This record gives sequence, C-alpha cells and structure tokens, in this order.
Amino acid sequence: MDVYRTDRIRNVVLLGHGGSGKTTLAEAMAYLAGMTSRLGRVEDGNTVSDFDKEEIKRKFSISTSVIPVPWDKVKINILDTPGYFDFVGEVEEAVSAADAAIIVVSGKAGVQVGTQKAWNLCEKYKLPRMIFVTDMDVDDVSYRKVVEELTELYGKKIAPFHLPVKEDNKFTGYVNVVKMMGRKCTDDGNKFEDVAIEDMHLTDELQAELEPCREALLEAVAETSEEFMDRYFDGGEFTIDEIIDALRQNVNDGNVVPVQCGSGLYNISIENLVKTCVEFLPSPIRDTVKIFGKDPRTDKEYNVDYDSRRPFSAYVFKTIVDPFIGRYSLVKVCSGELKADSVIYNYERETEEKLSRLYVLRGKEAIEVPELKAGDIGAIAKLTNTETGDTLSLKSDPLVF
Repeated sequence: MDVYRTDRIRNVVLLGHGGSGKTTLAEAMAYLAGMTSRLGRVEDGNTVSDFDKEEIKRKFSISTSVIPVPWDKVKINILDTPGYFDFVGEVEEAVSAADAAIIVVSGKAGVQVGTQKAWNLCEKYKLPRMIFVTDMDVDDVSYRKVVEELTELYGKKIAPFHLPVKEDNKFTGYVNVVKMMGRKCTDDGNKFEDVAIEDMHLTDELQAELEPCREALLEAVAETSEEFMDRYFDGGEFTIDEIIDALRQNVNDGNVVPVQCGSGLYNISIENLVKTCVEFLPSPIRDTVKIFGKDPRTDKEYNVDYDSRRPFSAYVFKTIVDPFIGRYSLVKVCSGELKADSVIYNYERETEEKLSRLYVLRGKEAIEVPELKAGDIGAIAKLTNTETGDTLSLKSDPLVF
C-alpha cells in the first residue's frame, strides 16, 4: 500500500446503534475502492471487518477493526466499531484515534439511543461528524422523518446535503442540495447520472422541502465572513466553490453536520459518501484540536499536532491478541515518521525495541508498508511489553501523551 502524506489522510470512525448498518457500510466502501473483489454480507459471515469467529457466529461486531479505503490520492482509515453498549470500551478506543465520524442511522429504525450516544461521544472528543441514513432500499423508509428527529434533537446544525427521490416507494435518486443537481439511478441501481432537477419530477412535497434545506446551507455559508453575509442579504449568489469551501469550514468547526442517504447493502450512493469524506471531513491537522505531549525528563509540554518535521511519537490506542493473526499494537502516529527499520522507545515501560516490519491492517489482513506519516494509523507486531495507552517515541526525544 502507498505511503500517504498527513494532509491526504482521513481517520473516520463509524458510530451508531447496534444493527444500524456500520459494518455493511464499511464493506461497501472497501468494495467500491477495490479493496475487495466481492461485497460481503454480515449474514454470510464474510465481511472484512467482522472476522472473529464470535462475530461471525453472532452476526454483529464485538471489537473495532480498521479498513483503509484509498480514494483519489487520499486514504480514509475507516474504524468500524461495535454498536452494542457491552463493547463501549472498543468504541472509546476508536474514537480516541479518529479525526471525524460518520454516525450511521437506520432509516427503518430512525434515531435510537445509540445514535444519541454516538453524538455525545463526538461532542466529548470534539469530532466533526456527518450522518448517513442507510436502508434507503426499503420501500417504507422515511428520510424526512429521520431528518426531523435529528433536527428536533440538534437544531440548525443538521444540514441535509441530499434529498432522496422515490417513485412508487422505490428509491430512484436524489437531489444534491449543495450543487442543486439531480442524480438519478441507472438500471443497475447503484450507478447515478447527473440530470437537471426539473427532470427529477419532484413532488410538490419534496419541492417544498428543497427550499428550506437550500436556504439553511446558504445561511451557513453567509456566516463564514462579513463579505458573504453582505452578499447574502443583498440577494447575491455564491459560486459552487465558495459554498463548498464555506461548508467545509463549518463542518470542520462542528457548526454543520451533513446528512446523506443510501444503502450499504446494495451499494447505493456509497461513492458520494466517500467523496464527502474526502472533500468535507478534516485531515489530522485541524485547528480545533491540539495534541500535547510531555517530556518526562523535564515535565515540559509540547504541542506536536501531527507535524512530520518533529521527532517521532505515537500512541497505542488498541491491542489485538488473536490466536490466528497474532498480537498487534495499533498506533496513531502523532509526530514525525515511523519507518519499518526504526528503533522505538516506550518510556513508561523502559523498553527499547527495533522494528523489522510495519503494517496497516485491513480487517485481519496485515499489509506491509515501508513507513507511516504523522496522523496515519498502522500496526506493529509482537510488542510484548507495550500496552494500550502507552506512548512510543525516540529514546533521545522521549514523549508521553
């Protein structure tokens, strides 16, 4: 797998109630990016992220797994988490390594307790987020109802980027509210073609929904600068690029939460979700969060902020011990670069180790890589003295997070 610069990395955690479709969504994203040759199903026990025999038997996630999804020179590290509350520790580990979140909501079930817990976790860790309403292939699913429930809970932050279009209760496409374009399903159901909104044959009800959604997005754009605010009140127009740039800023600041829809099971609108991750969700470098480490020799704090020019440091956010794949320490690189032949130091355990190989995990598959840049997520095998929560750095420049 290629080595990615920090600005081309997206660490995205999937959150949501148990059974909302997170693993199915992760599978669809991996399949779309060509990481798998077939679309696995939770029911068949052949998904990339649910590889443990207990997960296959029980048909739900028990532990967090990582799936790298390359797209348009960007790598999205998808952290697929369990939805059931018994495994909340796994979720906390994943969220601590993420820079953004996708909260998955089942269109059939609507907003659930797990949805609200996911939102609260994002608030706790100050994570930018978006919401993906899945199960749009089901006939009687109401996207409008889900958006209303979300808006009632979280107010004007909720911003539908898409409005689904149905004919005879079948999902046939959607309106891209940002670009004011129609997207219509082709015959195979998971490919879309651009069409004019007039050709979408919107019902009066949907037409009435479109205007306030568009107005809410334009208001969010106007609030990003005095120039935009003046132009908005003068009745001026914004270009598509201006709208996208302003919305990206609002999403990164947590002031806007995009809502999109589709189906992971049938790979509907997954490409648009991946593009939104690349275009709107932040890289590890963001102004709203600072990463401080302490030099244990002097107790002086340093702001490392995923700077590749600083000495190497990383922290272990999860440890996998599996009888089939072995023991791996999952790390997020916080500064510098981690190379396969590095000598790393664990100050807390007073242990120095020379690495021979470095990996990224794709479910249970370990893919060897030559190095990891600051902000990236990878795995180191057989660190027997290192535990979850430990900091790794250089002996000459020790750091503890």
